Amino acid sequence: MSASAEADSELPSTCDIAIVGAGPIGLMLANLLGAAGVNVVLVERNDGLVGLPRAIAYDAETLRLFAQVGLFDAIADGLVQDPEVVYLNARGVKLMEMTPPRSAYGHSQLGTFYQPRLEQVLLAGLARFDPVRALFNHRVTSISQDQVGVEILVETPAGARSLRAKFLVGCDGGNSGTRDWIGSRLVGSTYAERWLVIDARIDNHGVDNITFFCDPRRPAVRLPAVGSRVRWEFMQLPGEKPDELAGDRSVMRLLEPFVDFSAVEIERRVVYTFHARVADRWRRGRVLLAGDAAHLMPPFAGQGMNSGMKDVANIAWKLAAAVAGQAGNDILDTYEIERAHHVRDMVNLSRRLGAVIMPTNRAIAGARDAVFAVLNLSRGFRSFVRRGGLLPPPHIARSALTAARRDAVVGQMLPQPVVTLAGQGRPLDYWFGCHEWLALGVGVDPRAELSPRDGAILDGLGARFLAINSAAVATPTLDLQCQDRSFLAWAKSHRVRGILVRPDRFIAQRLDRRSDLSSLDAFAAVADNERRLAESHLNRRSDRTAAVV
Repeated sequence: MSASAEADSELPSTCDIAIVGAGPIGLMLANLLGAAGVNVVLVERNDGLVGLPRAIAYDAETLRLFAQVGLFDAIADGLVQDPEVVYLNARGVKLMEMTPPRSAYGHSQLGTFYQPRLEQVLLAGLARFDPVRALFNHRVTSISQDQVGVEILVETPAGARSLRAKFLVGCDGGNSGTRDWIGSRLVGSTYAERWLVIDARIDNHGVDNITFFCDPRRPAVRLPAVGSRVRWEFMQLPGEKPDELAGDRSVMRLLEPFVDFSAVEIERRVVYTFHARVADRWRRGRVLLAGDAAHLMPPFAGQGMNSGMKDVANIAWKLAAAVAGQAGNDILDTYEIERAHHVRDMVNLSRRLGAVIMPTNRAIAGARDAVFAVLNLSRGFRSFVRRGGLLPPPHIARSALTAARRDAVVGQMLPQPVVTLAGQGRPLDYWFGCHEWLALGVGVDPRAELSPRDGAILDGLGARFLAINSAAVATPTLDLQCQDRSFLAWAKSHRVRGILVRPDRFIAQRLDRRSDLSSLDAFAAVADNERRLAESHLNRRSDRTAAVV
């Protein structure tokens, strides 16, 4: 049965994970959990996908996540990859420009997409997983929980029904009911701006870059999307009414400097309010928040949807481990610890970028122009901005699932070079699965860099063992060759010999044969299970030998 056909299915009485909200974040989480074999019910109050192009920007982490769940090829032809980003002042003078190179993570560092297509791919992807159901026209009316599960009351086309889940994740957007039910609230800045967003179709539009028009008279943004689609965003000025700003006469006047309005097919026009808020708690017991339910941010850093994707990449493998009994529920405590600091950094960066590039005060804009004129005299500054240095690299905060000691490599996302085996080159992620741990050696066999306990844990978790440019390895380690200068320079600068990489592709700890890794303590029971299985196997062999004798 296809995922879309599941909309007419009956709500089951139980599941492992319930997800509220079938936007891109909820759909991606369902795919991630489906890939782990988890029993999932996703409920959405609308009759189907919303079908509106709200989010428009991706980053390399989001594309890497699509590749992990096997859906990158399905979205690739709908991406505008690596467009130049230009910031112009009121006189058309270039303040900054970004032409970022391909990221270290194996994908385009930034670009645009068409959200309805993205959501369709994610929804269709659920059909691959028998234990996953997506149910539309199902509205959650109440949530309660106890020590062993979550009770969800759902209004379905057939009437009120109850669903019992081990955990629930609210991916239900900025107006999240789940957030209210766990007693969480959005806190932080009172920042709020309104912008008119216009999505249009124009044949042969010729727009090939993202342009920020930093004009204090009316800041604006123009972005290309795939095919004939273009987006404009215009700031609402004081005294303007949203309905009037989005009216035909206003839209025609705003677009007149850019395009012949008669050649434009307007697909959507809406006035959005941009917020900068973060929930004061992301979890209560067995109920968690992700995406806009947990945080809202202005669009100037392009991290709204992408931050939600990072949320579910962080939480999916932990939920899968908890459901499988590989670890206790306390590993979920690490979710907010690891993610919240990064989210707040991105919210603050978005605010700062907006304040710098989009002031409406002419004196402030003039001072900004003067500052950038001086900064642009520096080749180092221009190079820093051009390569995308304004956006910090992917990282997580230290937690119980990382090394406790300060180490520059811990908490980084693992770079993804092309590596070869028997002359066949593939991205590094090809060699370990969506939910697999990785013990990676550079110049060594990682198996030899582990304590017996940690080796047993990783065996129990089904981890992969990969060695890059190692002279000799033993089964089950694969020996891969890498000539990527950037990766080898990264490994050399951080003195990488052996590292433990989590399923979300973040580095947990350096391998150390002399002591057990603290980042694996939560999974110690897996080693005990491995030992009991081994002892049971030996006992059966002994019994069979005795019987023969």
